[in-house]
Amino acid sequence: MLDFEDNHYSLFEDWQKNETKDYFTTELKKKVSEEKNALPNLLSNGDLRKRWGMDNRQSVHNVVKKNQFPDPILLFSEGKFPLYLEKEVLIYEINHPWVLTAESRLKYSHWILKNVINQ
Repeated sequence: MLDFEDNHYSLFEDWQKNETKDYFTTELKKKVSEEKNALPNLLSNGDLRKRWGMDNRQSVHNVVKKNQFPDPILLFSEGKFPLYLEKEVLIYEINHPWVLTAESRLKYSHWILKNVINQ
């Protein structure tokens, strides 16, 4: 275990390279690598826009604000930048396939007009 308190001087007050710094750096790099490999794939609204071929941000906003869209897993910058777990987005896409392409969204809007509005 890395003990920062007992090694505080060697790590943060000694400005020279030393064995303690080398050891801690090596161990922390191992942990960083492990953590990076364990990170899930996250998607921003910009990623969703590209993924779904949408022309503007408002279109993505309209989709993600619907009740069935998964909640963001992380929020940055006071909630202005949500990140979604890719696997949850995939579940949504499976159950709402009309969101995937402009063509499928157009077909869905025609279906809604014919089967819901005009019925």
